[in-house]
Amino acid sequence: MLIEAGHITDKELNIGLAEQKKRAKRIGQVLIELGYLTEEKLLPILGKQLKVPFFDLTKTDIKPDVLQYVPEKIARKHFIVPISFDGKTLMVGMSDPLDVFIIDEIQFQNDCEVVRCICSENQINETIDKLYVAGAMAEALDQLGIEGAGSTDSDGVKKASEDSPLIKMVNTIFNQAVQKGASDIHIEPDEGELRIRYRIDGTLIIAMTLQLEAQASIVSRIKILSGMDISEKRLPQDGRIQMVILDKQIDFRVNTIPVQFGEKVCLRILDKSNVIVNVDDMGFTPENARLMKKAINSPNGIVLVTGPTGSGKTTTLYACLNAIRGPDINICTVENPVEYRIKLINQVQVRSEINLDFATVLRAFLRQDPDVIMVGEIRDRETAGIAIEAALTGHLVFATLHTNDAPSTPTRLIDMGIEPFLVAGAILCVASQRLARRVCKFCKEEDKTITPEIITDFELKPEMIEHKFFRGKGCEKCANSGYKGRIGIHEVMFSCEEVRRLVVAKAQNDDISAAARKNGMKTLRDDAILKWTQGHTTPEEVIALSRSD
Repeated sequence: MLIEAGHITDKELNIGLAEQKKRAKRIGQVLIELGYLTEEKLLPILGKQLKVPFFDLTKTDIKPDVLQYVPEKIARKHFIVPISFDGKTLMVGMSDPLDVFIIDEIQFQNDCEVVRCICSENQINETIDKLYVAGAMAEALDQLGIEGAGSTDSDGVKKASEDSPLIKMVNTIFNQAVQKGASDIHIEPDEGELRIRYRIDGTLIIAMTLQLEAQASIVSRIKILSGMDISEKRLPQDGRIQMVILDKQIDFRVNTIPVQFGEKVCLRILDKSNVIVNVDDMGFTPENARLMKKAINSPNGIVLVTGPTGSGKTTTLYACLNAIRGPDINICTVENPVEYRIKLINQVQVRSEINLDFATVLRAFLRQDPDVIMVGEIRDRETAGIAIEAALTGHLVFATLHTNDAPSTPTRLIDMGIEPFLVAGAILCVASQRLARRVCKFCKEEDKTITPEIITDFELKPEMIEHKFFRGKGCEKCANSGYKGRIGIHEVMFSCEEVRRLVVAKAQNDDISAAARKNGMKTLRDDAILKWTQGHTTPEEVIALSRSD
């Protein structure tokens, strides 16, 4: 039917069928991911095949009172949205009209007939966010006792925080952030308004704007959930929340800080279902993956992952530990905080208020018969010294460090006060990491803007002008940004004799970099350009994430 409609060719179908065996997805979804088809073209054809009408949710005005027939939890879980009800028949939009069990349940609960139509999954999600969230917010703001919320009395604030509308409002903010794949939630009081922003794929977007009067109650509710002191508004506080959202165990790492118009709250979202990752899934090139696995399987030495905050360093370390953890190996980690809890790994959280710092825990680890040690972050001479000592005395050590690239890492340790010969002897491998926004697979199209001048600027071969480059044109699934998800950009420097000699001699970073490149290291820029030519990202991301060598 797709071929008859002129949407795909025989060749594209054969490629899709071959790829379907690998991906274990429906053929329509595979063709969309390959860029041969769009959802707008697929759904009407699917509707004809299933004898179910196609419905465009962007062209209808759904009344709020129809939402009562399908609870939000059911709507999100089954990708279903109520469209209209005439007293006897409920019309619902579904991404999977073959899900007859949920139709039977809705018919039973509402004692009515249900008529199905097929809709875009993304349009369903957008409609759910728009209608259910707007309804919850309106109800909460109408019913919220602003007098109790604005009170400085702790008991009054706590009582207001237990109100059902407020709980619903806070839960809605959390649910929407998780649903959209956000990594952070920012709740920011400003002049005359309370701004809610989500960080999605590294970029902050405004999700909603509320009345400033709701700020005190929302912050108090979050403080109660995270075990903070709700009466303390003058000092920063830290806390943690554990919740089940969309059938997933989610941890929120919470921090509050006083600002001009109240308290700002930042919540880091930690999806525990995504913690078990593999090195092969981190975006390493085959050669970089080979070097990382070689380092991971070494008996001793230190493996360092460097990069700015939010570049995925901790996730990479967890992937390394996941590759070697087992009942026959003693792995100990010291973190601030422990972001994910993993079986068969002994994890310790730093607690500065009782002087339980990185160095103290590391010293204790050396008396715990460890095989592998992970240090969440090396930030001072004492921690660096103990980590280096452990690496030189038969232990495999993993750690993170803040440096701009891999070759400058030895110099950073030397600047901390570690002897150059110790640094040279201990370092096994350094991986510098960034995250580039990935081209949206749902609106991916050939990039016609690439000119010979751009090819020259990026030092590509002249024949690359004939190469196909891609970018996202913008669609509903990527919020018209052209990007959805992120991919790792890496620079892996494996220790070699020439690099060790330069480190001992306290050589300049450029000299160490030149020696590493001579021995096969690809720079961050090289890797970013490679990911661009492979169709994963765009030249704008290459420029944003890497400097010219």
